Amino acid sequence: MYKTYHLMDYLPVRFSASEEQKKERQICYDFKNGILSEEVKIQFLEKIKQIIGADKEFWLVCFIPASSAAKTKRRFGSLASVIREEGYNVSTDAIYNKYDRLPEHVTGKTENPTESFGIKQEKVVQKKILLIDDIITRGETFSRIGKALEDMGATTIVGLFLAQTIKPEFTPHNNSVNLTEEEYTVYSEKLLEDLTSDQVNRSGYDYYEEETYYQYRGSYAQDVAGWSDQDIDDAFEGDPDAYWNID
Repeated sequence: MYKTYHLMDYLPVRFSASEEQKKERQICYDFKNGILSEEVKIQFLEKIKQIIGADKEFWLVCFIPASSAAKTKRRFGSLASVIREEGYNVSTDAIYNKYDRLPEHVTGKTENPTESFGIKQEKVVQKKILLIDDIITRGETFSRIGKALEDMGATTIVGLFLAQTIKPEFTPHNNSVNLTEEEYTVYSEKLLEDLTSDQVNRSGYDYYEEETYYQYRGSYAQDVAGWSDQDIDDAFEGDPDAYWNID
């Protein structure tokens, strides 16, 4: 297992969050869309300095591609520039998109989420690789790329992620009623019987939503990897083909 670091936590939307967790959640969304805040830039540079130290010559900073070349460029372009300005060796094409992963390609035909990635062996051989990405959930993509880099002669693989997905144990959190977990479960079920989901969303009640597995039926993320509708909505922003990049 390769060493990994992360700068903050990502709490999926379906869990009750503190103000700080909401802030970090929004930072993750912004970063995915190519917004590099001063706070995030500083955190990345500080952590990179801790990992690499003065041994810059033998390290190469790379990025795990997004689902398309355009998204990869938008997401990591600014960060790559500021890291390079600090004197680190950076490559935005040592690992690259061989082709864009469109929804029709995500049909369970393969269990390898990295098959759309290419690696330029001449850039990674005999190098210590620092792999950067946005969010790590299970680490499958990172592990597969790490193995591929090792097979091509990279000597060290370290992962640095903006955030790590966390899933706390369910705790009832309705502000208007002080219930035990068992009482709250009964209360939630009754609420769902009485109201449509749209009404529930407008009602102001804060309830725990049971996981379902039908909205994204037919996608690899749900049918093969086993992700629920709620996880796809939260972690993958409603786009099941984002499974190939987020973990």
